[in-house]
Amino acid sequence: MRGDEDPGRETTAELDDRWLDDALTPTTPVYGRTTRLLLGTLAPPARAIRRILSFALTTPGKLFSVTVLLTLAIGAAGFSLSQSSADRKADLDVLLSTTEPMSNASHNLYTSLSLADTVASTGFVQGGVESRQTREKYTKAMDTAAVANSEALLGSSREDERIRELTIEISRKLPTYTGLVESARTNNRQGHAVAAAYMSNASMTMRTDILPAAAELFGLTGAKVAYQQDRLTDPQWVPLSGLLAALALLLGAQWWLWRLTRRKLNRGFVTATCLLLVALSWVGLSNVVAWVSSSRGFDSAAQPWDMLTNSRIEAQQARTSETLALVNRESANQSADSFSEVSENVRAALEAYESSSAIDVAAHPEKQVPITKAHHAIDDWDTAHQNFLAALERGDYKEATRITSTTAQPPGTDPTAAASFAKLDSAMADLIGDSRTTMRDFIGRGIQAMSLVSVAVMVLSVLAILAVWLGIRPRLQEYL
Repeated sequence: MRGDEDPGRETTAELDDRWLDDALTPTTPVYGRTTRLLLGTLAPPARAIRRILSFALTTPGKLFSVTVLLTLAIGAAGFSLSQSSADRKADLDVLLSTTEPMSNASHNLYTSLSLADTVASTGFVQGGVESRQTREKYTKAMDTAAVANSEALLGSSREDERIRELTIEISRKLPTYTGLVESARTNNRQGHAVAAAYMSNASMTMRTDILPAAAELFGLTGAKVAYQQDRLTDPQWVPLSGLLAALALLLGAQWWLWRLTRRKLNRGFVTATCLLLVALSWVGLSNVVAWVSSSRGFDSAAQPWDMLTNSRIEAQQARTSETLALVNRESANQSADSFSEVSENVRAALEAYESSSAIDVAAHPEKQVPITKAHHAIDDWDTAHQNFLAALERGDYKEATRITSTTAQPPGTDPTAAASFAKLDSAMADLIGDSRTTMRDFIGRGIQAMSLVSVAVMVLSVLAILAVWLGIRPRLQEYL
């Protein structure tokens, strides 16, 4: 540089290139603040995802990805099936401890109310002050009905609105019935003719208002038990399909691994497959046992139980009608056909019980005793009823009263309606109780079949996941 030149002065070439500074330095930023903030925030995850995808395209990445996929599939299927089995077992416990007892309470309510009406009518025709035995039997029947009504109400849930309405309705009408019965007894002791009207009105209240409500309650609770039993013993198709999908995915992974490594078998994968097969077989077998208990055992035991209950109620109502015919001094010829129908229904119920495969009377000879007792009792009642009708027709009310109210039956004498009915009702109560025990046994078998399934499936699923990771570990080590 020459000495006379000014160091601060720009040369002509520098002035000519000055436009480049303006071109290279923008007056405003390319990206806004928001865009720069988003880029700064999303760039690290994007780089991580790009690296993961790059790794996933490699052979070790594929091995790792398949293992993670198998882990998620087996874990989800195992958890779903385990949770479903646990929920099913809990629901079966509720069925056995709450729903079925509620149905049995409604059954006791229905039969106790009918029996109370029968006993009250029988005690009325005895004349004067009824016997202590009859009074205690009536009181016991009414107490049982009151307790059963409360149990049915307590066993109901929020969804059982109609069941609650029926129990409240029965509770409201029972005092009316008992009041009429007491009025009939008081007037009967005093010899007032109006006593018969009170007794007829009481029985009419029971048979037209209270018993229909109890019958509807019994039908609703029985249907609820049957519905829950069927629903809770259906195969677990959805959870089972998940386990089958996981098993199919595991088999597909083994085929892919064989094509990749040229090794036919992987010990870890084979072990996991065996564990899933054990879990699948366990759950499948428990479903089969539960289904058989429902479709065959429970239904087979429920049919005679239902028939016996209905025929017992019909027999009690026939007994009440028989007694009221004497109270009102009416001819009972019009009830002959209805009594014959009741007799046939009782015999049909006994045959259904005897032929039920679930109860299996042939394998339990002791169950034949109440059946034989019931058959003899209904035959004796048929004879007594015919004698009763004949006595009414000829106006022999003393003999009709004896047939209706006398429970003693000396050897060699004709049977009485009171003694025959007492034996029949006792025998049918025993058969109904045995049928209920059989039904509960089948529900219990369903619970036993589902026990340990939840824990077993979860344990087997965890072991299968560990086996998959242990099996893939040597293959990963070949690349890492």
